[in-house]
Amino acid sequence: MEGSAVFLIAGDGGILLQKRDDDVRPAGPGRWSIPGGQREGTESPRETALREFEEETGVRLERLRFFRTVTREDVPELIPERTHLFFADDAVPREEIAVHEGLDFQYWRPEEIGELLMNPGSRKVIEVFLASDMYRGTLLLQQRWKVGVGVIALDRWGRILLQLRDADLPPERYPDQWSLPGGLLEPGEAPDAGALREFEEETGQLLENLKLYRVYRKAAEIRTSLTDIFHIYYDDPDIPERAIEVNEGQAFRYFAPDELGSLEIPEHTRRILDDFLVSGAYRGMFH
Repeated sequence: MEGSAVFLIAGDGGILLQKRDDDVRPAGPGRWSIPGGQREGTESPRETALREFEEETGVRLERLRFFRTVTREDVPELIPERTHLFFADDAVPREEIAVHEGLDFQYWRPEEIGELLMNPGSRKVIEVFLASDMYRGTLLLQQRWKVGVGVIALDRWGRILLQLRDADLPPERYPDQWSLPGGLLEPGEAPDAGALREFEEETGQLLENLKLYRVYRKAAEIRTSLTDIFHIYYDDPDIPERAIEVNEGQAFRYFAPDELGSLEIPEHTRRILDDFLVSGAYRGMFH
């Protein structure tokens, strides 16, 4: 048995759960679960997720993204043999959600979920999602004031490491474009610590000699940025491409300066790279 399930995330960090009316042990009727269902025919996992969510809630999601696939090897208590997990941050108030299946739908904050009646498999899958970068990153993007970090990592030939962003990102987040490794700072996190953390999370590599290049401000310098303030760091760790783990995005590749012009790159990232390549920070590393 194979299916898909969807985490819909509210602006306050709550996730939408369904109160079930079917008797699936051990919790039975009245338990809370993740909206979703079984695959039909030749559907793709994404098509199953969209169809099931709409059938159950009356809502057609526009911002669905893939999270991961879990099996009974990952979660022995899982009832389906394989479940494809997706998430979305569409703004859907509770009053706009119909109850076409089950007993109820409600948004629950992470601290409330522990008290809910739930089967062990569902609880474990929810815990995995709530601990993920996908969930944390979605919440950070919903903040009104966002501070980000980016890392320019060079190899011995002066080529720049870029990340190919996921294809299923919402349009305003530059899907299928090449960008710098990095992300948003967590509350109270220092920019240099955030840059080190983001680079390691995305590539599996820990940098040792990170240096601040420049701080950009969206309003005055990089209007297309997803962040209001963008701290840019640089280093020349010369990490082999084969050693880089693709933990986020679709790929990582080095590009020489004369190759950048042919790439799909967000406008603000191109501005940052153009500035850096003519700066003393870049020239000083190779003279």
